[in-house]
Amino acid sequence: MTTRTVTLIHTGGTLGMGPAEDTCLAPGPSLDRILDQVPELRELATLRMVVAFNQDSATTEPEDILLLARLIRSEAAVSDGVVLIHGTDTMAYTASVLGFLLADLGKPVVLTGSQRPLAYVRSDARGNLVDAVTLAARGVAEVGICFGDHWLRGVAADKVSVHRYEAFESPNLPPLAELGLHVQIHPHAGAFPLQVPPAIGPVLESRLAVYSPFPGMPWRLPNPDCAGVLIRAYGAGNLPMDRPDLRDLFLHCERRGLPVVVTSQCASGGVDLGTYDLGRQAQGLGAISGGRHTPWAALAKLSLALGAGFSVGEIRHAFATSWAGEPV
Repeated sequence: MTTRTVTLIHTGGTLGMGPAEDTCLAPGPSLDRILDQVPELRELATLRMVVAFNQDSATTEPEDILLLARLIRSEAAVSDGVVLIHGTDTMAYTASVLGFLLADLGKPVVLTGSQRPLAYVRSDARGNLVDAVTLAARGVAEVGICFGDHWLRGVAADKVSVHRYEAFESPNLPPLAELGLHVQIHPHAGAFPLQVPPAIGPVLESRLAVYSPFPGMPWRLPNPDCAGVLIRAYGAGNLPMDRPDLRDLFLHCERRGLPVVVTSQCASGGVDLGTYDLGRQAQGLGAISGGRHTPWAALAKLSLALGAGFSVGEIRHAFATSWAGEPV
């Protein structure tokens, strides 16, 4: 028996679901019998089981993620690594928030789940669990998503498919590891500059206005209680700056001291507001470049920065700085 100890934290998601009366999937019994269903996990590590909650990940709230951050820190004190079983819908966002909050943990945190429930004969759940526990026992200090044949840095990952077993990709950063006949962990795994501000963590601000433009879209001002704005622009950061309502939005945010972060609708590459004149106009009105942040990493960073009371200038610096290995 290996001396490595790994904690499995169950939160719900497809992996533990079963068919409801009308055959749709719904949260099923918690995975307290996971060792009976996947007995080979015993050969990889000594396992601890914790059920944080059991829900569809589409219902995830900020307080759930902050609870998980605290729970993982507590479990990491008595384990060599942690596996977080999580639904795929919001896994990339949870992985981004945890990637920032737990960057200093010094132990692996491996998020996994499945496209089909573990109870099904033809399922990716068993393989994902085996791979996740394998990685958690390896000791590489990363917060990442293990899915299909890859381990991806959490702050650089995004869900790209609802039907392929390779459901996640890391478009602007190579995988941390590839899992085939052998487990090949790449040199950049666990190697990143740790620059997470110490003030973040207590609050995850969710009062954000998110815009995904399309031709002709009316640009309405955010709600009065809005704390920040995220715009998913075209290409390298282009926006229809000839629209008076869009310019009014920028001016409104400037008057109220609201940060406006611009990311790209494109998965690969990122925003460079100096590439085109339209991007420069937005920059002149206060737009903050989201660079190569994924949508989820951008939301996580903006939410954490606002929760810590960062100014617009401090948020601008945050998006130009890699806190935990995220591409900027």
